[in-house]
Amino acid sequence: MAGIYIHIPFCYSICHYCDFYKVPALGLKDAFISALLREIEVRADYLGDVAVETIYFGGGTPSVLKVNEINTILNKIALHFRIEKDCEITLEANPDDLTDDYLFSIRENTVINRLSIGIQSFHDKDLKLMNRRHNADEAYGSIRRAISFDFRNISVDFIYGIPGSFVAELEENLDRLFDFNIQHISAYHLTFERGTVLYKKAEKGVIKPVNDEESFNQFEKLIEKLREKGFIHYEISNWAREGYFSRHNANYWKRKPYLGLGPSAHSYNLISRRWNISNVKRYTESIQNGCPAFEEETLTQADHYNEYLLTSLRTMWGANLDEVKKNFGELAAEKLIEKSKKYILSGHMIRKAQMLKLTNTGYFISDTIVSDLMEINKK
Repeated sequence: MAGIYIHIPFCYSICHYCDFYKVPALGLKDAFISALLREIEVRADYLGDVAVETIYFGGGTPSVLKVNEINTILNKIALHFRIEKDCEITLEANPDDLTDDYLFSIRENTVINRLSIGIQSFHDKDLKLMNRRHNADEAYGSIRRAISFDFRNISVDFIYGIPGSFVAELEENLDRLFDFNIQHISAYHLTFERGTVLYKKAEKGVIKPVNDEESFNQFEKLIEKLREKGFIHYEISNWAREGYFSRHNANYWKRKPYLGLGPSAHSYNLISRRWNISNVKRYTESIQNGCPAFEEETLTQADHYNEYLLTSLRTMWGANLDEVKKNFGELAAEKLIEKSKKYILSGHMIRKAQMLKLTNTGYFISDTIVSDLMEINKK
């Protein structure tokens, strides 16, 4: 099985924390869609004969697309790829785009069967700080409307660790969310990515990141409250009710092949990785001129090992020592066991039979741990 990711790079305005590739130039949308349709044709053989089980519209802001544009893209994909009957098809959306008319049209006229709504917070001060287009009431209303139009697989994005925030505000956010029967929640700690407005403000001392203690307290409260409501913590930043894990994202962590379409999108075919250029004008021109719009690297054994650790340890399933031994040799497994001992003793990891997993405290410093465990270095 495989997945297809489609990067829609357009936004009406730019959020102050976001470092994904995006542009506010919606006047380029028609030319971009023409190029995207051509890229689908050109890369039709990338996944071979593997069936596609997930399609994901990400961005940017995919909800800037009109329904006929969504259908044009999906119809083109269906012409060139083998699509599973129960394919999970996700559309990321901003709350203020989810009007009654838009939701009705998506529900009745497309095969979109999963919505991912970028709520981020139910507090107006947080939304203003992050330069979100919507306010708290619009965020709440967008979920209510989506449910009223019979969408039964809804994911909500939240951000915690926002400057000036405390655990009590996080609880208020979750309590408002629990008014609804949501199936999936993605919650990310706010990061100050180089080049973003928030990064520059923090650098100048205009805003101050929350301290590590407050960050961890919020993370622990998030885990506690969601567990109480029956959500399964299946990946560092993702919780879902039984049967509603994001199949698309889970495929990334399980290292299944996927094709990325659009500027900045990444692809993986078990042998190599490709990434499209992060410039919508150059992307469009390259596709139209028949020139490659991507760079590529062939993965070494060391790359595969490092990526296995990076992806598996993010999840509740963890890293399988038998799989490490089978794919990377007994020496790699022995070294991984040895290097994990200090984290097991410190309570950051646990070992159950042949599985190594991060604990909640381990999740919180996962980047440090995984980096240390990468015994085989990249070339």
